[in-house]
Amino acid sequence: MSIISSGSARGLRVAAVASGLALAGSLGVAGPAAHAAPGDHDLAVSYSVSSLKAEGAAGLVAINLKNVGSQRYFAEYPIIGFDVKVVTVKGPEGVDRVITPSSANGAHVRDLGFDTATSTRTFRYTLANPINAKQKAYLGTLSFGDGLTSEGRLVQKIVTTQLTHLEGETPGANDQNVDSTQNGNTVSDFGSTKTVTGRF
Repeated sequence: MSIISSGSARGLRVAAVASGLALAGSLGVAGPAAHAAPGDHDLAVSYSVSSLKAEGAAGLVAINLKNVGSQRYFAEYPIIGFDVKVVTVKGPEGVDRVITPSSANGAHVRDLGFDTATSTRTFRYTLANPINAKQKAYLGTLSFGDGLTSEGRLVQKIVTTQLTHLEGETPGANDQNVDSTQNGNTVSDFGSTKTVTGRF
């Protein structure tokens, strides 16, 4: 299958980098449109966390994908990429926090570093294995260290954007700038949105 970038005109070619990640170094992403009924290919991003995890405390957050399309989701090359940004929403600015990423179901993850100016750490995940229609899959997890620093406690949110899509797939609110604090995007281990805030 051929791939198109989520923020570009039809036919944009995505350059391959030395690591094998077939993504442009910087891709513009248009604001998400209202997401209509799923088509043949469509992935939805969400998060899950224990309801016992307090904001700014240590704990594990899972990044989930669900194939809400009608067909199996898979591309051999170029691969499907996601930028997962951890953004400080409370506490000292420009201060980093220990966050350990892991991947699941054959996905690969790279730590792209911490941007002091925006208080943001970015992880880039790449999808490896197919996801069947209506199937849920873990992309990976982020293990947050204790956010307590000498300048105060760090509280952060996660914002995920799918960078590349299958041809004919329309980027939307379920895969562009998916904010863990909004729209019920984060659930507890038991599937509830009432006991979690999406702030970690």
